Amino acid sequence: MEIKDLDYNIQYDEATKTVKFTGSIRLQNLPAYEPIKLFLRDVAKLCQGALLTMDFRDLQFVNSSGITTLSMFIIDSRKSATYQIKIQGSLNVSWQSKSLSNFKKLWDQVVLEIS
Repeated sequence: MEIKDLDYNIQYDEATKTVKFTGSIRLQNLPAYEPIKLFLRDVAKLCQGALLTMDFRDLQFVNSSGITTLSMFIIDSRKSATYQIKIQGSLNVSWQSKSLSNFKKLWDQVVLEIS
């Protein structure tokens, strides 16, 4: 499964249960993020009882609407609690250490790896 755009790519690898984000996501508003929200919801259905890894290390930028969409996904995941989430980030991308650590505040079961 994959979402391709000129500026970003979101790809799900079923073998490793990993969603990899690359590029820069600068959509206009929350409704514009609906395809990404639905994509993540579909991925979550495939990961029941497993660990879902979300790899942001190659995502250079995401705006506030994108962070909100990702946060809502974490909250929905916490409510269902049928799979675990591991977040991977990079210290080399300035927004990641602060923003990704907020996901741990939304759900204390999130595994956070920022290196």
